[in-house]
Amino acid sequence: MDAIVLLRGAYLSAAGLVLFVFAVPALRSRFLDYGPRSSRTEKKEDAGEEKKGVSASAVGTLLDKLAELKVPHSWFTSFYAVSVTLSLFWAAELLVRGPSFQAVARYAPDTAHSMSFSQVLVVWTLMLAQGSRRLYECMAISKPSESRMWFGHWALGILFYTLTSVAVWIEGISSIRAHTPSTRDFLIQGPSARTFIGVLIFLLASGFQHDCHAYLASLKNSKKTDGGAATSDYKLPEHPAFNISLTPHYFAECLIYLSLAIAATPKGGVLNWTFVSALVFVMTNLGVTAYGTGQWYERRFGSDAVKGKARMIPFIF
Repeated sequence: MDAIVLLRGAYLSAAGLVLFVFAVPALRSRFLDYGPRSSRTEKKEDAGEEKKGVSASAVGTLLDKLAELKVPHSWFTSFYAVSVTLSLFWAAELLVRGPSFQAVARYAPDTAHSMSFSQVLVVWTLMLAQGSRRLYECMAISKPSESRMWFGHWALGILFYTLTSVAVWIEGISSIRAHTPSTRDFLIQGPSARTFIGVLIFLLASGFQHDCHAYLASLKNSKKTDGGAATSDYKLPEHPAFNISLTPHYFAECLIYLSLAIAATPKGGVLNWTFVSALVFVMTNLGVTAYGTGQWYERRFGSDAVKGKARMIPFIF
């Protein structure tokens, strides 16, 4: 069993699962929608169309019961807490070649086409920065919400960040085994052209995504209903980025994982295919969400609000 092949297969299988759920209307309406799109009002509007053909049978009842397994949308924060924690955990494991590293490395073959140790250090730093930034945004910028998401969506997110904490270094196992840690590892050296491009894309995409998240948080204003319960009033985004894409923050996420695939390219390779597999999952998962977001925007703000705008990737999708 090759750990690298297994990791890539896990990403692609998860992407396939998301596409399958998206392709079946009865599953899509129950398990993919979350946040404002999964409000009771939206569900009532979509019930007849999305669940058409699913009778009140044992299967339909079972699906309804499974769909009720939801967690607070605020649990998104746990994705990035897990990401940061595992980044620190694997840093310690790699430095001392601990038992967890050995357990994974046992199933990864030595190869001459390996990431260098400095590449592993750079990509680990980028992933730690990504997790830390998103954790900060969830805790300090995001507004409180009473919306909920399906438990499976949360579990899939935890799985993704667990796998990605390993993807950071798994294609550099040969270099890690041969490397003797020293203070020289922390000296700033001139990066290769590929590393420079990857880091540059990462920094630009991260800054762009942070700006989008901060802007979206400013649009969501809490207000009180007559009964005293808190609700949310969403406004149509007017930020320039949202004039070409309905979800530019999703597009930025795709660019971030593309940058990691570039920066983590093994010697003699074109890209890091483990991170490319992760990118396929990210694009699939966010793509189906962006599709639902486009429908939600059109229902809430009218067809003119989405006219001429991509759902996620400008000029493509």
